[in-house]
Amino acid sequence: MCTPTAGVVDSQLVEVDVTVTFGSRGFDAGERVKGGKRCLFSDVVGLLVAVLVTPVSVTGRDGARSLLSAAGGRFRRLARVWADGG
Repeated sequence: MCTPTAGVVDSQLVEVDVTVTFGSRGFDAGERVKGGKRCLFSDVVGLLVAVLVTPVSVTGRDGARSLLSAAGGRFRRLARVWADGG
């Protein structure tokens, strides 16, 4: 198994249906979206390394911190991560 040494972190807003439990939903006033957020971490080839789903009220920065702390414990050779301005 090959372990990644670099990767990319990004998040996406996802509108969810009312059938999704209330604890998994949130509201982002800036984007005016009710739903969830996917925080994705992929290696430089584009393969998914880790995924975290949170309510949309959780900022992308906080989601990325949780995602990277979990990935950093599993992938010791991880040395560089790119992210957007958020």
